[in-house]
Amino acid sequence: MKTCIKIALLFFIVSTSIFAQPLVNVSLQKNSSLTITGTTNVVSFKIFQNGDKLSNKKMSFTTTQNQNKIALSDNKLSVIVKDFTSNNKMALRDFLKLLKSETYPTLLVQINYLDLDSSTDKTESNGGNAVVSITITGVKRHYMIPISFDSDGDTYFIKGKKKLSIRDFGLTPVSQMMGLIKVSEWIDIDFNMICKIKVTNTEEI
Repeated sequence: MKTCIKIALLFFIVSTSIFAQPLVNVSLQKNSSLTITGTTNVVSFKIFQNGDKLSNKKMSFTTTQNQNKIALSDNKLSVIVKDFTSNNKMALRDFLKLLKSETYPTLLVQINYLDLDSSTDKTESNGGNAVVSITITGVKRHYMIPISFDSDGDTYFIKGKKKLSIRDFGLTPVSQMMGLIKVSEWIDIDFNMICKIKVTNTEEI
């Protein structure tokens, strides 16, 4: 799902020196957001979570690079399902029920690797793809998510959006009012991650 989401915090490498094994320290800022948009045959709805609600907002890991492809060591962004909110209380209730929030209180996002655009023109926004693993209700699936990113000093702004089917995770769309209102299986995951990133050469540690 961005993010995870927060999902994709690490596209700073384009604008840093290349180390053999850089140690990356990421601090997610509270202005970040993760939004899930769904639709019914009547209306659309949004369920969202702000950055100050996201768990493990600080992460450290190493990276290795092969041309424009950057692999990340073990990293996970944990999202507490019950921390989502919405102006549509009925949609939120059904969302928590669908994701079995009592049994599976968190969903996980892990960035496997980044495949960055080859352009080095830093006067324009950078972009590429993030290959991520998303785990919902204990079911893990892999996705390629287009991303864009910019930076201002050590602060990085990462955006991405992905349409996926909840059936990928063995989930069935809910219906309401004896089937008169039907929820689509398709959702859009939209993440806007703002983070501070520090890179240290592991040979210097």
